[in-house]
Amino acid sequence: MAECFEIERALEFTRELVAETAEIAREKFGVVAAQTKPDGSLVTEADRTVEEIIRRAIADHYPDHAVFGEEAGASGPPDSPFLWLIDPIDGTNNFVRGLPIWGVSLGLFREGAPLLGVLCIPCLEQTFWAGRGLGAFCNDRPISVATGDAITRNDLLIVSAVDIPCWDYRGHAPVKYRIVGSAAYGMALVAAGTAIGMVNNHWRLWDAGATLAILREAGAVTTDVNGASLYNIAGRDMTAQCPCMITASPEYHRILMEHVMPAP
Repeated sequence: MAECFEIERALEFTRELVAETAEIAREKFGVVAAQTKPDGSLVTEADRTVEEIIRRAIADHYPDHAVFGEEAGASGPPDSPFLWLIDPIDGTNNFVRGLPIWGVSLGLFREGAPLLGVLCIPCLEQTFWAGRGLGAFCNDRPISVATGDAITRNDLLIVSAVDIPCWDYRGHAPVKYRIVGSAAYGMALVAAGTAIGMVNNHWRLWDAGATLAILREAGAVTTDVNGASLYNIAGRDMTAQCPCMITASPEYHRILMEHVMPAP
């Protein structure tokens, strides 16, 4: 009971913090100038402001927890079993150009395993959240992954780019492909059953800081192209490109894996 109570308290704190910072970001939506970072991605003052607010709040409420954010890297005690992952604005390109698919993502891990996560997409008035053993939700509605024994030409499959080296487009998977411009939102669409799955070749750990907990609680299998689970992030390089992700219900995951080419 103590563990569950602590998770619920931390989840309440996270939902309130993400809602607050998402509103701050929405005030700058489409009107802020962007700079190009060394890795070629964009950053705005809104990214930095949101991350700093979140960092301060975590330091005040959970001073013994470690933090890693996209913009400012690591802080807090490095040997803590608890790690918060911050993506202050996931989908910065969309955010800068006035496309409404972007959000604030915050997740908590314990010893590498996802404990809870909250993703707010303020322009769409959607907040996805989950806590270990508490289920997954969009706003206050329970969500779960789509299931079935076959995929059809009208099913949606989220992809991260028009070219994914490990994905066998020649296999003619009978689906409709969608690129949404936010890795976190793409994963959330899988958790909610809107899309049957996602093939994501362009993501870093902060992109999935909230959604790994959401996907797991929604019933998704989330692996690399060789079938190794991606749910535990212990020991991973926080800044490195992550392995290509295949995430879907167990049934759809098996079908989608027939269209991937295992890494050598």
